[in-house]
Amino acid sequence: MDEERKERLEQLLEKQKQKEREVEEKREYEMILEVVQDLFPDGAVEILSREASDKVIDKLFDEFSFAFTGIEWSVMTYKAVFSNSIDYESALAELLLKNHRIQSELCYIIDLNHKHVIQTRWMEFIYRIEEIRMWDRYIYSPQLKLVIEFPSNDIKVGWKKS
Repeated sequence: MDEERKERLEQLLEKQKQKEREVEEKREYEMILEVVQDLFPDGAVEILSREASDKVIDKLFDEFSFAFTGIEWSVMTYKAVFSNSIDYESALAELLLKNHRIQSELCYIIDLNHKHVIQTRWMEFIYRIEEIRMWDRYIYSPQLKLVIEFPSNDIKVGWKKS
């Protein structure tokens, strides 16, 4: 009898833990949704599922070398660094338009502290870069093989030739 009771208690505890995880995931998703609605009030964005987000993050890690502090820029062949003191939004837009045929390519806004990735179009992102830039956040385009990182007050852009 005690063994059955113990097993039943373990099952109830596991159910409770699962409920707590679901509530936490829902709370995190709602927080991300609120941030996304602030950043993209016109709705030109999609929040990916956790599974799809994991695939995008894995692809980013496969495509580019990462160290403990972020991307290993010393091994990046093609890169540009923009200081916060210049008009980096225009410079970034010019770099992207000059070196990459940006039309309707998707980009992903990846915050490694959260579990969901945000998907949008490049031009939507460029117009909101100031609001989006944050440490531990990356902008990634698998089609362009391009990544953007925001260390300190700089913006670093790296890409691979197709």
